[in-house]
Amino acid sequence: MVKKNRTGPTAERYIEATLELVAERGGSTQVNLREISRRIGCAHTNAYNYFESREDLLWHALRRVLHQYGDAMTNGIDEFKPPLSNFRRLMRNMVEWPIKNPGLHRFISSDPIKPDQIPQDIIDTVTMMKEWIAQMLKVFANDQINGKDLIDLVDIMLGYLDGEVFNLINGRVLPGEDVAARVINNLDRLFTLLTSKRHDGIVLSEQLSKTKIGNFPKLEVNYY
Repeated sequence: MVKKNRTGPTAERYIEATLELVAERGGSTQVNLREISRRIGCAHTNAYNYFESREDLLWHALRRVLHQYGDAMTNGIDEFKPPLSNFRRLMRNMVEWPIKNPGLHRFISSDPIKPDQIPQDIIDTVTMMKEWIAQMLKVFANDQINGKDLIDLVDIMLGYLDGEVFNLINGRVLPGEDVAARVINNLDRLFTLLTSKRHDGIVLSEQLSKTKIGNFPKLEVNYY
């Protein structure tokens, strides 16, 4: 089998054109190799010089989107800022990126795919990103939550966030409502409630002793 050349200027143009069409069409389901090739001025058969199939190209494009989303999640977070500021910044990042990129968000979160066909490196990347969120919440909680409690906290908060985000990008909101602000406030409340033991949950504060500030985990989403 001839090894495909998945790097270089032409392969990059295929990935960029794919992402443009995914963004324009609101997801990947209506994007095919003919349209992608037409956009970069090539015969559709030329794509097979670089990618095994449409799915192979889409996986490469998806890696790129995960990298973009990873960068967006860390935007504006500073370990020298108090927990509430960083918590709200992280939550806002995770609300605003899908609103600005609805097609790309559908691509990585809800487009139909067969689980047994997902490349292992993409599974590893998504797992790592979720673990990073968990470790960030652990830092915000001054290391007072871990194990299954931490896993449950992340699952519940992300489940709520996903539902609200899809309402936002699908336009299912009341006119004039600042949904993003409401979602962030609700996530703040969820965090406090879900870390509660006897109703004295961890309350995020703008005040935090410098001695309690720990180094934040780093998030580096690579792609090729």
